[in-house]
Amino acid sequence: MGRSPNVEIDRSILHWARKSSGINVPTAAKRAGTTPARIEEWEEEGGSYPTIKQLRKLAKAYMRPIGLFFLPELPEDPESIKDFRKIPDEFQEEMSSALRFEIRLAWDRREEALEMIADLDEEPTIIHDRFSLASDPDKIALKIRKMLGISTTQQMQWRTKYDAFNAWRQAVEQEGALVFQTGILRNLIVDPKEARGFSIAEQPYPVIVINGKDHPTARCFTLIHELTHILLADGGICDLHNPFRATSHTDRTEVFCNRVAGSTLVPADALLRTDVVQNHGRHEDWSDDELEVLAKKFWVSWEVILRRLLILRKTSRAFYQRWRNERNDIFPGRETGGKIKISTPTRVIIRNGRLFPALVLRALRNRRITSFRAADILGAGADRLRDVETALF
Repeated sequence: MGRSPNVEIDRSILHWARKSSGINVPTAAKRAGTTPARIEEWEEEGGSYPTIKQLRKLAKAYMRPIGLFFLPELPEDPESIKDFRKIPDEFQEEMSSALRFEIRLAWDRREEALEMIADLDEEPTIIHDRFSLASDPDKIALKIRKMLGISTTQQMQWRTKYDAFNAWRQAVEQEGALVFQTGILRNLIVDPKEARGFSIAEQPYPVIVINGKDHPTARCFTLIHELTHILLADGGICDLHNPFRATSHTDRTEVFCNRVAGSTLVPADALLRTDVVQNHGRHEDWSDDELEVLAKKFWVSWEVILRRLLILRKTSRAFYQRWRNERNDIFPGRETGGKIKISTPTRVIIRNGRLFPALVLRALRNRRITSFRAADILGAGADRLRDVETALF
């Protein structure tokens, strides 16, 4: 068999694909099975060109389609998106390759959804509600509750933290937002310490991406937090490091979104009616047992409960800050445990939600896309699409 031919491509695109994927030269060389010197030679003017075989390896290493390298000019890079939440005091200046990939994937899936809905001659659902930072966050929370159709009675009947997240997620999807999770059964894992989620606020089909490695109760908070960003049509770095002081527009937005998310998940009247709060008395300290009971009742983190108690003047800022400093090792928490074998249909739904796979399968049934295309979009074998449809419907 002859040697694979060299391919003359735009070197600037090759360089951009590596840099925008957050991969340095030694790592690129290792993943592509070549030397750092060869990577640099391919990117430098006057150097040699990679072969088709080598280009395929680079495409896989950079998590890009091979067709990207044959474009006539550099594509627009969507990775400047700002709207993702960070764990306190652990902001990383450079995004990881995994996070960059998830952001690209979110934009791609939204574009695919728009193309499929247009091919089906259907009208996508539009989230018409819009608010501003001048709005009352507690009133917005009530409107979100009404919009999503979830009562506190339903909430307190959920049996597990997974029931809670899935119910909130499905309610948000029914309003027309695509809700994805990162890193389910992937080698590319976005650490919750880097980003807990991000959102694309453009309509129709705004996108919320939740970190699949985060704790389910934290995912509930991220989901409503990002939904609030969509309702504000205003992005920004989502940061919990200072939930009280707002010195810039971004800070004010984050404080506002946190307040709305907390009020939505833990309504004031429902919290104040609980036996735990009724029997607590007037002292400002709250025990772990009390916080645990309340957190499980509303399926949120202890942190969210304590912040709600602070807002409702049932504790002091001094106790809250002391508790938070002492519990920093468990704040905000993440999902733990070993690997569990998950069936393909379940994995597809966990990763993509229900709205997006249902749209893909509808396009398939109406012959707008092929089974191979549907399988590629959903990350499932073509022979498993029927199983995915059964699980969905």
